[in-house]
Amino acid sequence: MLTDLRATRLLCLALLFTSTLSRQAVAQWFIGLEIGSERFWGGSLETTPDQRSFRPYRPTTFSAAVECRSGSLGAALRLRYTDASMALEGSEAVVAVKGVFKVISVSAEISYGIITLGQNQLLLHAGPVVEHWSLVDEDSRFRVGAQAAVGLNIPLGGRMAMTLLADAAVVGSPFEQDELDPTYDLRALWRRGFAAGLRYRL
Repeated sequence: MLTDLRATRLLCLALLFTSTLSRQAVAQWFIGLEIGSERFWGGSLETTPDQRSFRPYRPTTFSAAVECRSGSLGAALRLRYTDASMALEGSEAVVAVKGVFKVISVSAEISYGIITLGQNQLLLHAGPVVEHWSLVDEDSRFRVGAQAAVGLNIPLGGRMAMTLLADAAVVGSPFEQDELDPTYDLRALWRRGFAAGLRYRL
């Protein structure tokens, strides 16, 4: 209950911040769709010499975003869906079970354009993320964390642009301690990902 309340408060603060930023000046609005892939490490760690880990395994991600920009500064709300396998991963082998995790992520981020290469723009993104994890045969749970990314916007003509995004994030372990064998400790869950998509100026 405490984790759920903290997640809700963090999301509300992030939404308020994004809304306030978007009103600071006349801004252009954009919507975007992206598809990507992620890799995870952490989540849990075996305390025996084998040091194997249970963690989500190499999912495909689907994202939608609404963004406003004024000059070099921008603010966005991003919704991401992931359907991931669960893997037991060691130094020599990986065993994965499909369809264990369903994850919905909501993030509020600010971005800053750092370099313009012709008509292409390189941006830095950062902000909090709130995630709802559903596990097969277990209660769902919220996790909170932070993420950062480097993005490249490539105009395609008219109102359309291509987006390329490389990101990294950290949240709490998706597991509860009583769901794992006593020989496993919980660890923060780190992820890195790459996505590509289309962006439309409203």
